[in-house]
Amino acid sequence: MTDRDQPPYRLKILLWHWGRRGAGPRYTLELARSLMRRQDVDVYLSVSKSSELIDQFRDLKLPMLEIKTYTGLFSAFLMTLNILSTRRKFSRYLQDNRINVVNSTMSHLWSRFVTSTVRRNGAVLLNTVHDAVLHPGENGGIKSWFYQPFKDADGYIALTNYVSQQLSDVHHIAPAKVTVIPLGPLFDPVTRVNEPHVRTGPLRLLFFGRILRYKGLERLIEAYGILRAEGQKVSLQITGAGDMSDVMTAVKMLPDITVNNKWVPEDKMDGVFTQADVVVLPYLESSQSGVIASAFAAGVPAIGTPIGGLPEQITHGVNGLVAADTSPAALASEIRTLAQDERLLAALKEGALNTAQQHFSWDKISTEVLALSRSCYVPERPQRGG
Repeated sequence: MTDRDQPPYRLKILLWHWGRRGAGPRYTLELARSLMRRQDVDVYLSVSKSSELIDQFRDLKLPMLEIKTYTGLFSAFLMTLNILSTRRKFSRYLQDNRINVVNSTMSHLWSRFVTSTVRRNGAVLLNTVHDAVLHPGENGGIKSWFYQPFKDADGYIALTNYVSQQLSDVHHIAPAKVTVIPLGPLFDPVTRVNEPHVRTGPLRLLFFGRILRYKGLERLIEAYGILRAEGQKVSLQITGAGDMSDVMTAVKMLPDITVNNKWVPEDKMDGVFTQADVVVLPYLESSQSGVIASAFAAGVPAIGTPIGGLPEQITHGVNGLVAADTSPAALASEIRTLAQDERLLAALKEGALNTAQQHFSWDKISTEVLALSRSCYVPERPQRGG
């Protein structure tokens, strides 16, 4: 029997993210859950002890290096002074477990201080890039340095073609080193129970996520005002943490708007989509959105603007609608279409579920991540001490 006839060697992959909450820990958890179901890979983890999902990580019973991170500015300063000790601990873990591939599943403030230990221990580094360029309002000079993609990675996972192009254009990373693997649902899918086939109430719109200026909430509220003035049967739920002072006057003047202006903890996340017919993303800039894949998994279609990576996630007329531009009038036009066409709404709901199951499934994503990991790692590469 030749080497080619042998089954694939077992690859040792470490999924690494030290963030406490948000997309990073959830992405890491779901990828780990999917990878650990495979027979040809050993999965290891390195996560923050303060992660919002730490109990779920521990429940996986995988080998795991927990790192004490920070919970605020003062603790960030104190803990960063200890970064050399953290670096040695991380390096020792790679060496002791003979890790083949380290997948940085999302950038963290400390990531840049640690990456050089990966190659020293004979492993290759994958960099999963959620944002190749920080969003408006987030892009401070020093923060951009901390969170920009690693230039020395062996391979890159971009969540959309839009991000892949930015890696090439902005960071001058060779396209051959970048693989586009979409983002899966970041929340546990919910089950819609006994929903009537014919909607009798208003079209229930949902805006969900952190409230930042680039997300265009004020344009959605203006579009909503246009529709209500026409007599369209629509309601709006706004859920997410962030400064809403610029829009609260307009919100208070409009009927049937519900506001939950706070961070939604993980154990409450599965109820976010149950009361929505469609999620609306009026964004002015976007790499991609974790909200879309999660909404699709719950059978909720999306309406988005034609910018960034959103049109890659939303297929117009299949699982949602893409507005002609970012104006309130363009958003109102697509919402109006759904408010007046029950059959189209039902078709988009079905399309959303199909997209989640066929294109955004974690089994499919983990298969592609594993294939990329194998293509980057050379089994004969010698192990070296850290």
